[in-house]
Amino acid sequence: MKLKKISLILMSMVLIFVMAPGLSSAAGKAKLSLRVELNGERIIFPDAQPYVDKQNRVQVPVRFVSEALGAKVGWKNKTKEVTIEHDETKLILTIGNKAYKINDSTKLMDTAAIRKANRTFVPLRFVSEGLGAKVKWDSSNYMVSITTGTVTTASGEKVEDDPTKPGSKNFDWDAWEATRSIEGKTDKLTTEGFSYYSVYKSGLLPGVSHYKPEYGNTRTILSINMTVGNIEGDDLEAQAKDLEEILLQQVNEETVDEVMKYVREKKNREDILLEKTFKDDTYKIVVESRYWRDVNIEIWYK
Repeated sequence: MKLKKISLILMSMVLIFVMAPGLSSAAGKAKLSLRVELNGERIIFPDAQPYVDKQNRVQVPVRFVSEALGAKVGWKNKTKEVTIEHDETKLILTIGNKAYKINDSTKLMDTAAIRKANRTFVPLRFVSEGLGAKVKWDSSNYMVSITTGTVTTASGEKVEDDPTKPGSKNFDWDAWEATRSIEGKTDKLTTEGFSYYSVYKSGLLPGVSHYKPEYGNTRTILSINMTVGNIEGDDLEAQAKDLEEILLQQVNEETVDEVMKYVREKKNREDILLEKTFKDDTYKIVVESRYWRDVNIEIWYK
C-alpha cells in the first residue's frame, strides 16, 4: 500500500512538470485579448473575433479586409472560394486549402482560410501582405500591427499618411512602439467630453474614437472592451474602476452605478451578459458579453 502511494505521488509530480510550461504560457496569453491595429489605430470587431490558429497565424473575419483595407470581397459558395480585390491586386483563397492565388501566381501558406460559426476567416498576414501592407506581430502585447502607404476612409477616399505616423516609409517604428498610449505614458485622448487612454494597465481597452458631432445618435461615441482571461483571469476589478472613472465624467452617477453592477456580473469567460441598455437624460450605455468573450460597453447619445 505504501509503495502504491509513493507511485501515485511520483506520477502526479511528473504530470505537474510536464504540464506547467504550457499552462504558464497559456496563462500569460489569456490575460490579453488579441488586438489588431491599422496604421496605429485599433480595429474593433463587434461580433466575430480574431484568433490565433494551430499554426500560430492570426485569423480574422474576411469582412475586416473590405472595411479596413478598402478591398472588395466576393464569395463563391460552390467552390468555397473567397476573392479579395484591391486596386489591381486580386487574391483567391479556398476554404481549407493552403494554396492561394495572387493575380496569376499561385503561392502556398502554412495555414488556410476557414469557415467558423457561419463566418469566413482568412489569415491576416498573407492577405495584408498580398495587398501590399506590412504586418508586425508584438508577442508581449498580443497585438498585430498593420501599416499601409495610404489610409482609406469610411467614404472610400484615400489619404496619404502623415509622415509622423506609422505607415510612412521613413517612420521610426521602434521609437513609436516604445511610446504607445499605455496609461501613464502619454496624454489622454478626448471624445465628446470623455477622456481616456487607448490602453490601460488594468487591461481595459477603449477603442480610439473617430466620432464627430454631426453623427448625432447614429454612431457610437466610445466603444470599450473589458478583457476577461480564460485561465487565471484579468484584473476585472481594476478594469471596472477604470471603466467607472470614464463613465462618471459625463454620465449620471445613478446610471453608472447600474451599469457597473451589471458589468461586475461577468466573473469568468463562461458568464453571459445579455445585451442591456442603461439611460440617463443624455446618454445610453449598451452592455453585452457573449460566452467566452470580453465585455463590450458602448456609449451613445440618446
